[in-house]
Amino acid sequence: MLTFGGAQYSIAHLAPCQRRVKVPLQGGHAKAVLLEFHFSNHCYSRGPASGEVIPANMSVMDGVRERIFDARRYDLSHLVMECIDELLARGGDVSWSRHNNFFQVDLVQEGDNEPVRFYIFMSARKERPDNAEKRIRVQVESAYPELPNVPSPDFVRVEGILNVFGRLWAAGR
Repeated sequence: MLTFGGAQYSIAHLAPCQRRVKVPLQGGHAKAVLLEFHFSNHCYSRGPASGEVIPANMSVMDGVRERIFDARRYDLSHLVMECIDELLARGGDVSWSRHNNFFQVDLVQEGDNEPVRFYIFMSARKERPDNAEKRIRVQVESAYPELPNVPSPDFVRVEGILNVFGRLWAAGR
């Protein structure tokens, strides 16, 4: 449990979790691959605006940088794995950013308001932990709603999520 502004917040829904998906490989082959998801505190915090003072009871440390707990991001963070599960199930597309990570955009319902665009940024790499099954570690780097006066992220190309994982799996055996 985390405490911000006197209220407690569980981040149990952001604990590492695993999924197994079938990814395409060269030559028309496919393989069921273990994906392991990890989540950064950017799923429930934001950077301070220029000149903004961070209240002591709302501070979230991200290495040496201080961020601010964001209740809206926290509420939406409960939808992150649901959105990713839907993306995996349909083999949907992700957009690659110029920062060599990829993101998906979903429309999500936020209370009684109109649906809002929800950006989920991820990076991935193949891992072989000692005495454990080889896997692809997916780092959910950030998840946040579209904000007025903030431009949508730029992208350089679009690729199917299962193709991303298949390519990663096949690289550097």
